[in-house]
Amino acid sequence: MSPDLVKLALEHCGTSEFEKYSQTMLAALIGPAFKPLGGHKDGGADGFVDADIWEQTDKPNRFFQASKTLDVEKKIKETITRLKEVGRGPDLLYYSSSLVVPYIDKLEMTLSDELGVTIKIYDRNWFAQRANTNKDVEAAFGQYLRPAVQFLEEIAAPSFPAQPVFQNAQAVCAFLSHELERRIGTTKTLEGVCDGLLIWALEETDPDAGKLLTQKQILEKIENVVPTARKFLRGQIGERLTALTVKKAGARTVNVHTKEGAYCLPYEARKHIRESLLEDEKLKVEVTDSFRKRIVDAAMQLDEKVLEQIPDLIHKTVEKLFEQQGYNAVRHFADEPEQGALDVRSVIEVAAEVVEAVKMSHDSRVKAKHLIKQVLRGALYNSEPIERAYFGRLARTYVLLFVLKNTPELIEHFSSMAKHFVLYVGTDILVRAISEYYLPNDDKMTVNTLKILQQAGAKLILSEPTLEEVHSHIYAADREYDNTYAEVEAIVDRDLASESDRILIRAYYYAKLEHENPNRPRSWGAYLGNFLTKEKLLGPTSPQSMRSLRDTLTARYGLTFEAREDMMREIDQEDLKKLTEAIKNLRKESHRRNEDIRAANDAAHILLVQRKRKAEEKEVTSPYGYRTWWLTQETKSGLAVAYAFPKRHLPRAIMRPELLINYIAYNPTTAEVRRSMGEIFPSLMGIRLGTRLDQSHFEKIMGKIKDAHRTDPARAQAMVAEHSNALISQTLRDFSIKYTSAI
Repeated sequence: MSPDLVKLALEHCGTSEFEKYSQTMLAALIGPAFKPLGGHKDGGADGFVDADIWEQTDKPNRFFQASKTLDVEKKIKETITRLKEVGRGPDLLYYSSSLVVPYIDKLEMTLSDELGVTIKIYDRNWFAQRANTNKDVEAAFGQYLRPAVQFLEEIAAPSFPAQPVFQNAQAVCAFLSHELERRIGTTKTLEGVCDGLLIWALEETDPDAGKLLTQKQILEKIENVVPTARKFLRGQIGERLTALTVKKAGARTVNVHTKEGAYCLPYEARKHIRESLLEDEKLKVEVTDSFRKRIVDAAMQLDEKVLEQIPDLIHKTVEKLFEQQGYNAVRHFADEPEQGALDVRSVIEVAAEVVEAVKMSHDSRVKAKHLIKQVLRGALYNSEPIERAYFGRLARTYVLLFVLKNTPELIEHFSSMAKHFVLYVGTDILVRAISEYYLPNDDKMTVNTLKILQQAGAKLILSEPTLEEVHSHIYAADREYDNTYAEVEAIVDRDLASESDRILIRAYYYAKLEHENPNRPRSWGAYLGNFLTKEKLLGPTSPQSMRSLRDTLTARYGLTFEAREDMMREIDQEDLKKLTEAIKNLRKESHRRNEDIRAANDAAHILLVQRKRKAEEKEVTSPYGYRTWWLTQETKSGLAVAYAFPKRHLPRAIMRPELLINYIAYNPTTAEVRRSMGEIFPSLMGIRLGTRLDQSHFEKIMGKIKDAHRTDPARAQAMVAEHSNALISQTLRDFSIKYTSAI
């Protein structure tokens, strides 16, 4: 939403609608600890913060009130009075106003001192700036505020942008720019990061003490700390461990104990790590001493017990700053810091948040906030060398996590991208999904990807030509089974089954021979019965059997069916002939049956995607790139477009499934990533993990970050769309991730 539109909506909405919108916004700010209240008998509050998140008390003491009242000061005083009258002991009040509150910081301080309660005021400008915080907040705008500005659409086109610049455009632009270079092989950053994580996981190994780690244990250790690492590590860990165990210059980076199937670091490496651990601990102690000196120089009168907590609270503020504002913090702490990268207001808000979570008196809390702000102002903007070194180490760790996509802004971007897509699902994808039927749920890579996409809001389409191809594939597998395997069913083992070029036959035998599975198929007919009725499988396109298969696929994978006539209505028939011929020419060495039909179907999907983009995606380009794609592993039909229409320069229509797997389907939640960062930065890991990132790789990534911020957010958004389209249509071999599969 445009900030101007939000401001207009806040002006025109009703009190009840503003209250509900404010509750959603506060829930996004505070998290699950926020509990909304409602109605006229709320005892002076519209919500409260659950005490067990902050401190152990018998009653909640942090409350929330929303109001459109003109006299903000008077309303806040009345709210505090009312809360006390009903037996509540307010310690902090979050107050939301639909108005612009002038001199908001001065009013907060004055009321806090007068009432003995910490007052936090959020006004119209605050809501407008954060209207795109997350999907819940966006949905709340649509439900509670948008009706108030509906008149704009009825009168004339609105003066606000049709599509606002999305948050974190520059951060996402930097990440995608780096990813594209990595995908085409011009940088080996992720390989270096992978090796660094493996070595970090092995830091505590010691063969003399029997401390060895298996490949599985290494994976578990890394994934527990960096959840986004699970996607690429599982495909590369074996290869990277093998490379690290090879002698170079007479020494190995990692030792392997073949008998135990486990790994450890060599003695010299472990010795160096012990020494560096002492150095890291020394660094944190020295920077704490630097903070203490600044505290003493501030000469602020505080209770000794409160004063003792301040250095720790400063550390927590810095750590939380990286968790919440890491991308900007990295720019600020770079070797050549960017002016204005770290917003002073955000530093103050984070410091206040940290202090609010600590149990102390109101007077002590006010003084503690002021002291921390004063110390951080010097430490962040006029750093001592030791402080600069410490902040720099935290910045390196953030960059490593950024490369691994283990940051909230990147997870949120790719999660939102999933909701954006309209995908025509290819025959090969559906056949693979069918073949995964008997696999353990965690191993159903294709099925889980489709399920996650469907649940996220993507539209998945099963076209009639694709249904016919899937049905024909099953029919061909059935013919091969009857002609080749039926008579020797009793002697078929995994080795013999693996010789079949039919994925469904291989999947059937692998499942049948899994004797520990009580639900395994006992016969070929029982296996096919999971998808259609074998008795009605009378030909490549048996009508009754196809209807059964269609109903099964649409229900099982959340697909929408599209009939051939609806599909062909939008396709130019001359273009269809040209592209079909071009595809056939590229596949001239193929000896598959019905190649003419298959080429025509592929051409139809490509042209349909192009047609829908032209008809439905005329507006401002989405930061997620094109919406409509054909999801398939097919490659030659995509190449044929350039041969058929050399002067049109049509964009690619094919999405490789690896994009969904690598960037969307198996992402952790934003909460998991925040938990990960919340555990990494407060520990020594926060200053150690970044050292596993090679200096040349660090400089390359910092270059991308700086390049992204030399452009304004609007241009960055356009670049994100370009990068997204390029990444989605990638067909390079190194794009794929190797998964262990039973088929």
